[in-house]
Amino acid sequence: LGGMMQGGNRVVFDFGLEVMKGLPPHALFLSMTDLVTNTLRYAQACHHHRQDILVLDQNLMSADWFVPKQARNMPGVSFPRALYWPSRDDGFDMREFVDSNYGKFRIFTFSGTKDPSHLKTGYVSIPFGYAEEIVRPMDEANLSPWQVNASLWAESVASHMPRTPPFVALSVEKYPEGTWEYKALDEYLTALSRYGEYAFSIAAAYPRTALPACVAIYGQAVADWGVRARCGCSLDGHAAFLKGLGLCHYKM
Repeated sequence: LGGMMQGGNRVVFDFGLEVMKGLPPHALFLSMTDLVTNTLRYAQACHHHRQDILVLDQNLMSADWFVPKQARNMPGVSFPRALYWPSRDDGFDMREFVDSNYGKFRIFTFSGTKDPSHLKTGYVSIPFGYAEEIVRPMDEANLSPWQVNASLWAESVASHMPRTPPFVALSVEKYPEGTWEYKALDEYLTALSRYGEYAFSIAAAYPRTALPACVAIYGQAVADWGVRARCGCSLDGHAAFLKGLGLCHYKM
């Protein structure tokens, strides 16, 4: 019975707090998993934490009832048509949704989007905390709000990358693969992986800022991943952090 007691278990709640921590005021946050949607809404509704963030679940946006019933709870958010369902005549795709809201909000996604239409029309996704921000590439001849300056992203990486969470030493024996607690830890390590890959991808163009960022990201990743022995579970796949750290040092 003692092993079933979860009174002090804050892992999932702490995960939600960590996801919201670095988001800017009044962010538009497009989620797509039960873990992040429910933890953020619980923190907002029950603990009155970061109620400025507008949390929109993409799966719920695909329901016929969502826009008529919930749009009034999302002040300022534009819904181009009746629901998020690209193949329906009365549905909109992600490009239309982003076009309708870009410039009014900074827009973030968690676990990507249900369709990639926005990525085919000039938008890009860059790592930001546990999420990714939808932005436009820098165009010096046609500057507009929230274009991404990749060099500045790298230079400021310490201010927006995920910090080491309180659940980093989670026991995978107690919370094995398939539990929400395990998933929270995996999402943190996956976020660091996105950061490292993006930093490395811009290193050739911006070596002065991107390579130190790459070393910092993979350094934290190796330290946090290495707090436990190999578990014979999916977390072992993050051993690629070691290769990433070595490559970044080699390029420097």
